[in-house]
Amino acid sequence: MRFVIRHLGMLLGVVVLAGAGVSLMQGSGRGPVHTDAVEPVARREPPLTTEQPPTPQQPDVFADCTRHASPTLTIKSSIAGAQWTSDVAICPLKGSKVALKVEAVPGGSVRWYRIVPDISKNYNNANWPWDPDAYKWKGFARIDYHRKELTQFCGKWQISPLPAAATANSRYYRSDMGSFWFQAEVASDGKMYRSPGIEDFYDRGISPKVFRMSVRSGEGFVGYLTSFFNVPGLFGSINYQSSNYIGVDCADVLMAAYAAWKKKPLKKNYNVAMLVTGLTGVAEFDLSYGNTAKKLHWGSDVRPGDFIAVRYPSHRQYAHIGALYSDANKNGLLDAADTIIHAGPAPLHFSHLKEGNFDGHEVILRP
Repeated sequence: MRFVIRHLGMLLGVVVLAGAGVSLMQGSGRGPVHTDAVEPVARREPPLTTEQPPTPQQPDVFADCTRHASPTLTIKSSIAGAQWTSDVAICPLKGSKVALKVEAVPGGSVRWYRIVPDISKNYNNANWPWDPDAYKWKGFARIDYHRKELTQFCGKWQISPLPAAATANSRYYRSDMGSFWFQAEVASDGKMYRSPGIEDFYDRGISPKVFRMSVRSGEGFVGYLTSFFNVPGLFGSINYQSSNYIGVDCADVLMAAYAAWKKKPLKKNYNVAMLVTGLTGVAEFDLSYGNTAKKLHWGSDVRPGDFIAVRYPSHRQYAHIGALYSDANKNGLLDAADTIIHAGPAPLHFSHLKEGNFDGHEVILRP
């Protein structure tokens, strides 16, 4: 009888332990292990660990170097395995393999950076059209930049930086095409050498000597226009800023891309009125909610790369301009679903006509 009671008590004890969140490790030879935050009744063995002692941090060879004030390094580039060049700006096709390098220094160390403009902000050299004294010159806007180390390339004298990882906090940023700026630093014998970079900043913006890679979607005008993604929106930009990819407004980005395509220098600043009066008009119509007042066919009436300028209701002048990009719904007609590419006040970006940015009276221009 006592034998039965004693074993019954042991069984009840197991039930109580199980009710308290304790499980038994069968065949382990170890005591009960808790499955919740309650302190276990039975003693547990200390857990085994596979963690290794921390590795001592490697010294930063750049920290104690004497920094050269002026840039002395040159970044060289090669597109699709072609010959290395020292050009400060390249414009490869999207999908091309691009390699960058600096000359290796025996016993030296190298690190790479992206120089990233803050395109979450809209900048203006002149008063906005909706401000008092609209269009009045204010002076050069200060464009903000930050530098991000590309730690995956630390110690590598030659790198393949594309695709460029997203580093900007803007919905307009693109990693597949557009412009990207790079800088390299080399430490050797207690001295640090650098290529042009974030330190080289002037009143009109970052120096054009900072290495720039402007990736384009194609060979034609529209292809070169896409190389201006990631360039800050800058109302009242001057041709020095637009042709050097420092900042662009709606008219200047079109003409800077056209000049890049034709491989000709951009000789003057442009505004919307100059383009409307200076280029050949091929169609004119009203647009409401992205719908045209008359039928226009892709191919015969309009084509990708045509400029589209708008005079907003109650305005006397044309105020905004972009370029037709694609027949997005492939129905052959220019309509609300179709895509345009334009800048101002935001950086260059795609929009659909239905978004209303161009509602008003339109003129189609052929550059």
